[in-house]
Amino acid sequence: MRVLAIDDDQEVLDYLKVFFTKLGHEIIIANNHKEGLKQLVLNPPDLILLDIMLPEKDGLALLKEIKELDKDVAVAMITAYKDAERVIEAFRLGAIDCLLKPFNVDYIVNTVLPRISVRSK
Repeated sequence: MRVLAIDDDQEVLDYLKVFFTKLGHEIIIANNHKEGLKQLVLNPPDLILLDIMLPEKDGLALLKEIKELDKDVAVAMITAYKDAERVIEAFRLGAIDCLLKPFNVDYIVNTVLPRISVRSK
């Protein structure tokens, strides 16, 4: 499975890179919306982990752009804040889940990953 993680926090990206690599998945990281969109086009992922709060572009606005480019890609939002309104809006825009930081790795492995359809490359 190919995962694209988009977050402005390098520690989060480093953690996700180690975590998904240990699970045997390919992971691509991007620390801003421009790099995230570039990687979406260059290396179409099976799953995108997208921070809800990005400095230059709101994660929800980016989610909308992602879904316009690839309506079938699975996107799980990630956030450090329990903001129900933004999470609900993310689901309305097509997110499949919302992961709270710090991550519950069992939830990712047992609930999120089994719902992802791996694309043929």
